[in-house]
Amino acid sequence: MTQARGCWPLLAALTALPGCFSGLNSNTPAPQRYVLQAQLTSAAAPARSAASVQVLRPSAAPGLAGSGIAVLRSGSRLDFYRNADWAADAPVALQGLVIDALRTAEGFATVESDSGPFAAQYVLSLDLEHFEASYEQAGPPTVQVTLICTLGRRSDRSVLVSFTAQGTARADADRMQAVIAAFERATSEALSQVAQSVVPPAVGPAQP
Repeated sequence: MTQARGCWPLLAALTALPGCFSGLNSNTPAPQRYVLQAQLTSAAAPARSAASVQVLRPSAAPGLAGSGIAVLRSGSRLDFYRNADWAADAPVALQGLVIDALRTAEGFATVESDSGPFAAQYVLSLDLEHFEASYEQAGPPTVQVTLICTLGRRSDRSVLVSFTAQGTARADADRMQAVIAAFERATSEALSQVAQSVVPPAVGPAQP
């Protein structure tokens, strides 16, 4: 009798196995991961400086630090698209794009991330304030991207310039591909402002 009673947990576990494996054939679509891209244009800088700048990983507003694609609904409710994510956490993706934008602008001799092995003369800190698709109005969402940027000198920790770079773009349709395209347009607009404003002090801003 003792041996028979000992078999019951095993039989119960085997009976439950089909239910456990049924999820493998689920009709739920696999999550899609999207790479954030941007259109970067080189600025006509008067001269290339020998200065170096380090771009810090952005600090993110609540809800924007992960890889979820954020949605702002009526009543200031923060949500995320189902079965859709960025290929990297949003701050990491934007840090890489800011580095690419400054390298494309060619104002600095070197532009590195905060994980680079070399100490830079200047440091660019970033705060990610907005990076979401807003459904607060009827129709397709409007994407808002906002970066608070501060450029400082490493040697004495003095602030040289602080500004807000922002971009907005309304999706052409309420479909994921159209929303991603709106994110890219809004991000490109913000990056253009970063590239124009973050220049070596010895060079100064480019003349039109």
